[in-house]
Amino acid sequence: MKHLIFLVILITVKGQAACLTGPLSFNSRSNKDMAEFERTIESFQEDYKNSLPPSIEMVIRVDVRNNRINADITKENNQVVVQIFGGMLMHNEMNSDVLQILLCHELGHFLGGPPLKSRAGWSSTEGQADYFTGKECAHALKLDEQSFVDAALKLTSIYAEVNREGEPALNLCETQEVSRTNYGYPSSQCRLDTMIAGFSGLDRPRCWFFD
Repeated sequence: MKHLIFLVILITVKGQAACLTGPLSFNSRSNKDMAEFERTIESFQEDYKNSLPPSIEMVIRVDVRNNRINADITKENNQVVVQIFGGMLMHNEMNSDVLQILLCHELGHFLGGPPLKSRAGWSSTEGQADYFTGKECAHALKLDEQSFVDAALKLTSIYAEVNREGEPALNLCETQEVSRTNYGYPSSQCRLDTMIAGFSGLDRPRCWFFD
């Protein structure tokens, strides 16, 4: 049986998701926002619990005290653990749709398939996790095109801010093409292009993928 583990003020609660309670260290989000994010995470876990191998438990942790604008996924034995840091959750571009595709991307490292970051590894590359986000996960969550595109733009804008890049835009595309697959982090514009290509059923963009 798969459980959601929700980290609240650095306390892990097993079973169903616990409510976000207690004083928060950020003032940019109301308790109403946080309750909505909690529902989004619960819903995501419910939607994806049957897509994981029977032996795998998905764990989602939120550390509201950590101001890092980041999220990650790790795998240990029979658990895949998605962790979202407070700086990401409290970002002014964050909403429920953005949170859903952020979770899609992180889970895409586990379910996205090749290319993988290493030959003996389990994690899909960043580009492949982005492609999975659009091609598989957004459709599984029944996000409509406009909602998905808006969320993808917001999420990749956050990436651009963190990496000090120019903001991605829907009327642009990454023109640089690789001569071998990029196993690191593509540009934020390339990541936006990749998510939209996946959603639209197009090939993986040459800005990171080389076949």
